Amino acid sequence: MDDHKNESSASPPLHHPLDDSTTSNLTTTAATTTTTTLFAFLGEWMILFITFSIALFFIPLTPAFTLHSTTASVLNITQNNFTANLGVSFFVETTNPFEGSINYASFNASLFHNNQKLSTLVSLQQETTTLLAMFHNVSLTIDEWGHHHHRYGASSSCGFAFMDLWFSVDAKRDKLQGHCGEVKFELCTSSEATNIVAVPSFLASCDVYSALVHKVRLGVLLLLMILLLVSAAPVPLLVEQFSCFDS
Repeated sequence: MDDHKNESSASPPLHHPLDDSTTSNLTTTAATTTTTTLFAFLGEWMILFITFSIALFFIPLTPAFTLHSTTASVLNITQNNFTANLGVSFFVETTNPFEGSINYASFNASLFHNNQKLSTLVSLQQETTTLLAMFHNVSLTIDEWGHHHHRYGASSSCGFAFMDLWFSVDAKRDKLQGHCGEVKFELCTSSEATNIVAVPSFLASCDVYSALVHKVRLGVLLLLMILLLVSAAPVPLLVEQFSCFDS
């Protein structure tokens, strides 16, 4: 009898098979863990990519063209019509936000008055931070009178002409388009053959459009849309999987 008891106590315990509910719980837990990990991974990359996209859209990646002053040298006056040489001076950035140098190859500027093109200038840009664009023999009328100047004992009436300045610049691996808005020129009637009047332009910044930056931003926007579609694609399958587990 003692031998029988010893054999009974030495026999290994019996393993009971897992029921269906336990197996289902383990499978659900594993699926939940996998889904949570997947969404956490996609969420981290989405946050990083969206942050990078927002920064790319708001960081000024284009160089600044800042309007400085305008000059007018009157050549002839006929019944309120002026013929003059006009000059536009503005500062140009020669470095980008990444401390790299910008090499300009050519500069093309056009003046418009009442939606009519008056003159076009094409010149090469030297390595300097100041650019002076000169427009020769421009015919225009005064938009606003009311200023009187006395030079060397002779009185003259002065007025302002407001024109739109558009320009394009060819830079290394990039092409820039710019618009300085309403540019003010002062022209005076005097007994002198020519007179030069410099008008401060309140350091108004010109709106510059970069073809390269525009392409990069479009590419980032396309990648963001693709990433959103890829991250949203498995959602219906996951919902269906959870519905099967719940049932």
